[in-house]
Amino acid sequence: MKRDKGLVTFDGMTFTGLIIKTLRNVTDEIYLVTANEKYREFGLPLIADQFENKGPLGGIHAALDHTESTRVLILSCDVPLITSTVLTEILMSVDVNPDYQIHFAIDDAKWHPLIGCYSKSLVKKAEVALQANQLKLMDFVKNQDYQEVAIADSKSLKNINTPEALAQAEMNL
Repeated sequence: MKRDKGLVTFDGMTFTGLIIKTLRNVTDEIYLVTANEKYREFGLPLIADQFENKGPLGGIHAALDHTESTRVLILSCDVPLITSTVLTEILMSVDVNPDYQIHFAIDDAKWHPLIGCYSKSLVKKAEVALQANQLKLMDFVKNQDYQEVAIADSKSLKNINTPEALAQAEMNL
């Protein structure tokens, strides 16, 4: 995108604004993992990565390390079409199968580990992986006890990562 994806405008709101609006249907406890002060406009607490420039795993670690909760719902900033129905499905999976450390969305066998719920018990494992510079989130997930949550509404899981993907999504409004 050549700019901060969370601040890209789509359907009259930023990606982050749309995601927060959806999250408010399932939780009141929302934090943004970023050091970018521009995100203060959302009026939510900001959490900086403790391991800077380590990608999504660094952000997940920051969220897990920060929380007092036993689980954290994780969403990337580039899924503005996410629905509360999808989030509820993931949270219901946690309730039904609490022994898994990670519950994440899949559609058509495509994994979406940045739309998922992670156990706080993973904080030390994430820290070890980050210290060893093992940053591939998929590798980290595969080494944990995980539950795939099949989502029929694949549109809501769509990552919008490029100007072309954004233009296509805008045409489909």
